[in-house]
Amino acid sequence: MKTNLKIATLLLLTTILLSWNSKPYKQYNKKHIFYIHGRIIEIQGKNAVSEEFGKYEFDSIIEAIKVDNSTVHAEIRNENVDAKKYAIKISKKIDNLVKNGVQPINITVIGASKGAIIASNISDINTNAINYVLLAGNNDYQEANNDWKFHGQVLCIYDLSDEIAGKNYNHWKNKKNNTTKFEQLELKTNLGHGFLYKPLKNWTEPTKKWIKTQTL
Repeated sequence: MKTNLKIATLLLLTTILLSWNSKPYKQYNKKHIFYIHGRIIEIQGKNAVSEEFGKYEFDSIIEAIKVDNSTVHAEIRNENVDAKKYAIKISKKIDNLVKNGVQPINITVIGASKGAIIASNISDINTNAINYVLLAGNNDYQEANNDWKFHGQVLCIYDLSDEIAGKNYNHWKNKKNNTTKFEQLELKTNLGHGFLYKPLKNWTEPTKKWIKTQTL
């Protein structure tokens, strides 16, 4: 009888300890993903539709970039915001997460089109070694008018058919940066700038892999 009671007590204590330990561990390893959308949503709202590229599938994109144990921060900008000022706003949110114990490696900023310009500004001003995915955010204008020096782990995705922002990121990769990784992915979807309007596996799968596989 005493033996059975001891076993039951040990099992109960083990269950309590496992339950108590798993919650902090899960929270410690939680991924925070910031998705920064394109300019058309600023102008038209979340259900934006481009005459050339079709519907901006915002909700489907958010679902497609989620990974296990993650929170996606996806604020809808409702005005034509200044990219640098908005970058400061998001940078402060990132600093607060880090201050509250989130590892920088568990934070990822994904920027699409104007969102990629904002994300580039964040990577320039925020010194935390977080992850970035820049979708269709480079062209001659950006190279001539910015002097970004990126921090963190940067993945740049561009499409050769994109006549708006389909330029590779060699200009930025070859500059002096504070990055630990700087990689590029060239797509050939024939969708032009519209490739980022849809949750295509061509970019969502590499993006999720980037989120999940970066290490300290």
